[in-house]
Amino acid sequence: MLIMSKDSNFFTIFIISVLFHFGELAWGYPEQGKWSLPVSQEEQYIAVTKSMFNGTSVLVKVKCDADMETSASPVNVTISWVLRWTPCWKEYLFYSEENKKFFEDLFESPELPLNHEVIQYPAGLKSSQFSFKCDNNIILPPADESNVRILEYHSSDGSTEATPTTNNTQKLKRLTGSDAHEEGLALPAPGSKTARTTRPLVTVHSDGVYLFMMRIKSDNGSFTATVDLQMVGSYGYLSASDYPLLWFYSVLCVVYVIYGVVWLVLCFLRWRDLLRLQYWIAAVILLGLLEKAMFVAEYESLNEQGYSVPGLLIAAEIVSCAKRTISRILVVIVALGFGIVKPRLGSLLHRVIALGMLYFLLASIESCTRILRPKTDQSKQMLVAVIPLALLDSLICWWVFSALVSTIRTLRLRRNPTKLALYSYFTNALALGVLLSVIFMFWSVRYHTYDDCLKDWQTLWLNDAFWHLLFALLLLVIMILWRPTNNNQRFAFSPLLDDGSDGEEIDHLIGGGLAEDTKHRSRAASTTSSSPRSSRQHSAEDDLKWVEDNIPSSFADMNLSALDSDEEIMTTRFEMSKMQ
Repeated sequence: MLIMSKDSNFFTIFIISVLFHFGELAWGYPEQGKWSLPVSQEEQYIAVTKSMFNGTSVLVKVKCDADMETSASPVNVTISWVLRWTPCWKEYLFYSEENKKFFEDLFESPELPLNHEVIQYPAGLKSSQFSFKCDNNIILPPADESNVRILEYHSSDGSTEATPTTNNTQKLKRLTGSDAHEEGLALPAPGSKTARTTRPLVTVHSDGVYLFMMRIKSDNGSFTATVDLQMVGSYGYLSASDYPLLWFYSVLCVVYVIYGVVWLVLCFLRWRDLLRLQYWIAAVILLGLLEKAMFVAEYESLNEQGYSVPGLLIAAEIVSCAKRTISRILVVIVALGFGIVKPRLGSLLHRVIALGMLYFLLASIESCTRILRPKTDQSKQMLVAVIPLALLDSLICWWVFSALVSTIRTLRLRRNPTKLALYSYFTNALALGVLLSVIFMFWSVRYHTYDDCLKDWQTLWLNDAFWHLLFALLLLVIMILWRPTNNNQRFAFSPLLDDGSDGEEIDHLIGGGLAEDTKHRSRAASTTSSSPRSSRQHSAEDDLKWVEDNIPSSFADMNLSALDSDEEIMTTRFEMSKMQ
């Protein structure tokens, strides 16, 4: 059995928590499928990045309005665009709306690799310059061999590569359709009879991370334009990196429905003997189901409409924070022995409530800050929200394992094998969860964070999915351990055998020893009793001592029901007085 001691590993837990939260920094709202971007004479460039599957179509429509007050003659605009492919997820991480100079340089030389340390030759298309009159809607001609130039390969020093590698050649052909034997050319022959209004601007023929750039300029006047851009596949508007999450959340939603139905049936069959902890478990299942349903609704809406609903995504994150808060409170109170070793938490209740409120506040701030940023945003502002939450998570982890050590020690001293086995399984499950988390974090940091190119970007969805899956598995373990059964009360607190209603008394019993404390109270009662009332008290204590010495605790646990209320305790004492 793996148990963490009280006086160790807090710093290690903190470092692991910080690494986990740093791993989440790159994750924000899902990549969109529709954009409406403004362009003017002063701001001529637009750029959009997205991971796309093979067969995804790019559709563009331009709405242009000339500024007739400053222009005497009709305004003409020149439009050109670039579609750039790369296998590297981190190729455009430094992209930001303020980095206009980067787009100007990349638009002129899109065939140059951006990362000279790990050279991955890009591929793509660059259109000719099209002239239009700036008057309402402008429909761009679809890309074909007459108006689009296939990008050339360049080495890191800028010289043209005469013979690129076979792998890169095939990538280029699949992207552009330059191979006449490829099925479904991305660049159709000139003079195609397909209506321009029904055809996309270009269709990609290779999975990868794409950058679409467009430039609109005018030489004879001022203008304002709006570019309506769509990137849609046969499955919908979701990006290639986000599409697996739609199926994952759908499956988990079904799993939580099964959890809820099974737990509801078990609770209904044993509703007279339910423990307080079993109500907490039901609340966690309900919040988990609501969270997954909201995530499914968000991704399904994005897949069908092409854009996120900000309110829905934030609401899903708030529900997720509430679920995480209640689950942590549940683990803490179980570790403290609430309802199992002690009937009430006493002064610890206020600490647990304060801890839960603080965690919910910090988690909400961190989630909303993260979800309102794009996935490629590497801003350092996230550190302000991440570090306090990581520190609090470390504190909770340390408190849980410290409380488990104390609770298990108490159960061993009381010779209660039933409850001891329960807590042993629970501790092992938590320790296994921590071990799996550490292994996954090191794997994610090794292959996702420190990879300069990150070609395996299609596995990035695991960074989100793993933690939801691990939570669901730990919840399943807790449900199995604390499931309602016919002998449900064998885990409940019993005053005759679990005399420890507050933490101070438990610490006293552990520190001095149960047997020595009982003898000490017996000797004190015998020396100070001189009245019949003292004799009766002494006799009652002797009876209790005889029960403790001769009746095994396991036998008592199987036959005594939970006596948590004051009325039941008084009834027990009244029945005991009849024995005198």
